[in-house]
Amino acid sequence: MSGDSRDINDLFDDIVLTEEKHARQGYAEGISDGRAQGNQEGYQLGYAQGVQLGEELGGIYGQVVAQQQLPHTEKLQRTLQQLRQLIEEFPRQNDPEQDIIGAVEHIRNTHRRLCALLGTKKGTVSETERPTQERKDYSF
Repeated sequence: MSGDSRDINDLFDDIVLTEEKHARQGYAEGISDGRAQGNQEGYQLGYAQGVQLGEELGGIYGQVVAQQQLPHTEKLQRTLQQLRQLIEEFPRQNDPEQDIIGAVEHIRNTHRRLCALLGTKKGTVSETERPTQERKDYSF
């Protein structure tokens, strides 16, 4: 009988070990699936924000290039050149060392100053073209 009891104990140990093994595997798979899903959601959100930011900066850049073709005061020309340079130097790669939020805010503030110098109330052309279209705010 002692041989049978050892076999039953081994059987119970195997059951417990199997349950623990499945729990560890399930946990590992859950972590892996969660990371994959989080990465996909993060990519989609980042892409949407990047597109919107690209539209904004592209609109400002177009306005700057168009205004540079017109005669302006020296102060206004300096502001146009500064804004153009800020946009051209804006990082195109995802570098953690770059202060992207600070760069965007600097561009927006310089653009506001340009609009004040020009005497315009609206910020960019895209705002006046599509006033009825609802847009999500992905700004930084």
